[in-house]
Amino acid sequence: MKMRISLFVFILLIFIFAFPNFPFAAGNNLKIAMILWRGETLAEKGFKDGLKEFGYSVEYKILDAKQKKSAVGTILRQELNPENFDYIYSFGTTVSKQAKKFLNGRVPQIFNIVTDPVKAGLVKSLEASEGNICGVKLGIPLYLQIENALKIIDFKRLGFLFNSREKNSDILLKELISISNDLNFKVVLLRSPPARKRLEWNLQRLIDKTVVVDAVYLPTDSYIVSRAKFVANKLKIANIKSIGAIKKVISEGILLGSVADYYDLGKQAAKIVDSHQKGKRLNRIPIEVPENPKLVINTTTSRTLDFDIPESALQNAVTLK
Repeated sequence: MKMRISLFVFILLIFIFAFPNFPFAAGNNLKIAMILWRGETLAEKGFKDGLKEFGYSVEYKILDAKQKKSAVGTILRQELNPENFDYIYSFGTTVSKQAKKFLNGRVPQIFNIVTDPVKAGLVKSLEASEGNICGVKLGIPLYLQIENALKIIDFKRLGFLFNSREKNSDILLKELISISNDLNFKVVLLRSPPARKRLEWNLQRLIDKTVVVDAVYLPTDSYIVSRAKFVANKLKIANIKSIGAIKKVISEGILLGSVADYYDLGKQAAKIVDSHQKGKRLNRIPIEVPENPKLVINTTTSRTLDFDIPESALQNAVTLK
């Protein structure tokens, strides 16, 4: 009898080491730690609602870095015991990269709201991560965003307002410059890290016309997103049209953008967990990408700027007031 038990334990250990990505959560009860960058967003609501719809009962631990990179490290080292959770959910590129390095594959990681997980080094490819990690790509192709914007806004000089300390922005900058060569416009850099009120300084330069642009692009940069209402108000004073990479900034006054829906992306992240729980290896589940990007237009901003949106664009757009 003892030999049979020992043999069973031996086989089980072999299985665990051979299949480290296999789900072992008990039934439909899960424990998930959520490491966030700027508090809970619609992405987290979609994730929670999605898991509930799949029939899971989840105990969540919310850990918010409050947009401080040093706080992410503190959370990982002092507030998180990974082995106590079935999954670690991470929001954004900055958090997800630090979490991946810290976890080192010990616990399944589900990332969300990451512009380009391949270029950020989170996964090997969109087809398979090849690690104990999977998640959701935020980015609508930048070329599509800019091309759609050019159908509505005629610009030759596009201001790029970004936090140069954020990895996503560096990735987007290189891509935007390449696109500008193809679509015949110039990129005007507006580096705006949080230090020394650079954002306020750059916006004042646009108002004073010491820097001249036809439009301004706001990326998914968390710092810029957190100041979106302030940015939108200043751009209205400057009478400059604006393009946003996510719906949140458009709802706060940016003119338009081709964007993904955060809530839908959260549900897509929940789908990954469900697939894993049903036996699919996490390292072989494809990265989820936005399924239904939408052109979103803030009609209040268009009226403030006295800018007429073409009727053809309005017909298929989501309009916000």
